[in-house]
Amino acid sequence: MPGVPSPPRLPAAPIALLTASLFGAVTTEVLPVGLLPQLAAAFGVPQSRIGWWVSAYALVVAATAIPLTAWLARFPRRSALVGLLLVYALSNAAILLAPGYGWAVLARLLGGLAHAGIFSVVVSATVALVPPERRGRALAVVNAGITLALTAGVPLGTALGTALGWRWAFGTTSALLAALALAGLAVLPRDPGAGTGERPPSVRAALRGGRLLAVAAATTVITLGHYTAYTYVTPLVVSAGVPAGGVSLVLFGYGAASLAGLVLAGTLADRHPQRSLVGTVLVIASCLLAGAAVLGTGRAAPVVALVVVWGTAFGALPTLVQTAALRAGRGSDAAPAVVNATFNVGIAGGAWLGGALLALDLRLVLLTGGVLAAGGLLPLTRRGRSGRAGEGAPAHAGAAPVHDPRRTSP
Repeated sequence: MPGVPSPPRLPAAPIALLTASLFGAVTTEVLPVGLLPQLAAAFGVPQSRIGWWVSAYALVVAATAIPLTAWLARFPRRSALVGLLLVYALSNAAILLAPGYGWAVLARLLGGLAHAGIFSVVVSATVALVPPERRGRALAVVNAGITLALTAGVPLGTALGTALGWRWAFGTTSALLAALALAGLAVLPRDPGAGTGERPPSVRAALRGGRLLAVAAATTVITLGHYTAYTYVTPLVVSAGVPAGGVSLVLFGYGAASLAGLVLAGTLADRHPQRSLVGTVLVIASCLLAGAAVLGTGRAAPVVALVVVWGTAFGALPTLVQTAALRAGRGSDAAPAVVNATFNVGIAGGAWLGGALLALDLRLVLLTGGVLAAGGLLPLTRRGRSGRAGEGAPAHAGAAPVHDPRRTSP
């Protein structure tokens, strides 16, 4: 319209760097899922022991996300991000060179430490780079790196590891992360919002009233159910009749479906956040339970179809959970760290539980995952009865900047 200035463009290079940083982080986290057989053979352990890499990684994130976020706030964001990317690169290189299983586990723990801090640093750097009216858009673009990792990073890593050996997958990921660290020095402003050294926001204040606590509890249980099954998706689809060479294609389908779910969540989170979150969890639980029913039939097509639908639902879940947390948390700065920690408690527990069940029955892995995911609805239902935080909240609360509690309070 004449006389109405167009909104400023996003700073392309820094935003691309931050998006790529989350891409590398999530690829590092999930890469072992696509390489379970190769890694188990290389280290001489059962596949369940490799699945526990995911548990160990997530436990470090869960234990250190909140204190590490507070500590990193003391440093300029560019320095913090470059340092975390270098730790990621070192972690992947150490796995590549590990002489045994124990050393590889230690290397994964190092990667988990980097993961504990990178999301808070990336979000705060994004907010500092753009004006308030563009923060929601910028955060949406940066968070697409997570979905791109599932859509492309993990499938490509799986294909590379299957074709050339698992060391190529970890070596390539390490090189990518090191290159991103160097690019960060060149692309990011010297000080995109230096750390102020201010006292970190109170987690107790964020949890006061129980609404954020309910979201955190639901996130833990839902994620527990999801990762009980997803950590072992490779042996599950192979058992259904998918050839080993086709696993990367199935993972690509899962990732592409997750991207569709992310796009869908952008609309649903604003219009019907509570009902959309409940419906998404029901879809995840239904896919896992249906998978348990059809796994032993010898037909691969229904299992693959369920994996794709499952991916669509899980692609929407993080956005819906984060929106619920931002709306529910009265200490909004702490909400992302609290959700990150509880999410990773679920990841750790799911990877461990799925590994324990894998030796008993593959169908039991899916059945347990589905029951747990459905159980995650209980805290949300109780929260809904005490007042639907979110259904009547401002439409764009989920996209509000993390450092503006006025935009994120219920």
